Amino acid sequence: MNMQKSSNKLDTIFNSYYECKLISRGDNFPDFNPVDDSLDLFLVALHEKLDIKFFQKRAGWSDEFLQEKIDFLKSKNWLKGDENLKPTVFIVSHNQGTGLYKYGKPLAEQIAESVMQEIPSIKEKFYNSELSSKYNFEEWSFFLLSDVLLDNWQIHNVETEFLKKDERPQRHGKNYYYSIMENIEFPIENFGIYGNQYRSLNDSIALNIYGNNRNIVNSKIKKSNSYLDSLVNNAPKVTNVEMELFDKLASDFKPKLIKILVENKNYINSIYNKTGYADEISFEEFFIWWYHFIYTDVTNILGEHNELRIPQNGNFYCLIMK
Repeated sequence: MNMQKSSNKLDTIFNSYYECKLISRGDNFPDFNPVDDSLDLFLVALHEKLDIKFFQKRAGWSDEFLQEKIDFLKSKNWLKGDENLKPTVFIVSHNQGTGLYKYGKPLAEQIAESVMQEIPSIKEKFYNSELSSKYNFEEWSFFLLSDVLLDNWQIHNVETEFLKKDERPQRHGKNYYYSIMENIEFPIENFGIYGNQYRSLNDSIALNIYGNNRNIVNSKIKKSNSYLDSLVNNAPKVTNVEMELFDKLASDFKPKLIKILVENKNYINSIYNKTGYADEISFEEFFIWWYHFIYTDVTNILGEHNELRIPQNGNFYCLIMK
């Protein structure tokens, strides 16, 4: 890459917005802020294969400061290599993310078809549950068919039964997956990916928010306690009885999901290599983030087929009774 192209690319990186996400449990999270000192942008520049000297000059880093940050990121298992430095966390630009959706479409369509085949059985289980006395299936369809079948209730199964991993990558004594994604549609989350957020209210209750518009919610909550109160007062309660239903739905669909992934293992591996991620991160780190693109696409396909109703504001709320 010539000097002018490198300069233009760096300008783009420094003028873009990147959103950081992690997949973890408990106290497994970074013990430093990746945004401090533009560490996230440094990793993005390396991912984009820019000359380290161009970044150093643009960021105003001295030789000593550069080496300090390289050593620091290596000590955290966020960076590898000597002459050819490479990030070890998942980094994706807008164009790369668009490509991942395209590559994931065949998988998403297979999974969506499998979900649609199961919907009569899922509805039957729902209408035999206590939830049906207060709500109809449509109101819960987004949460059940996306979060329960594919994401929060299923992600561990994908890790252990498809990726064959019981532990997430170890970084400075913690185990977690981490991503730095370009987001050109903020406040909608990176690439419109649906995800979970738990907000503990006290020792016995947590507010669960599932969707891709949580940035706006968090901003409103920070500005007004009454907004949080309104969410809590209007959110349905999920007790152990409902949790048993969710566990059952995820467990019943698990073999079908894992079967699709296993049957497409060669294709998945080919995309891992084709996209260049094989040079930077582990297969597990690549797939677990790509899987988020895939199940988001599955969710949207189901929405297009009117099999689920995506909330107008992008989020579903419920209270988890601990």
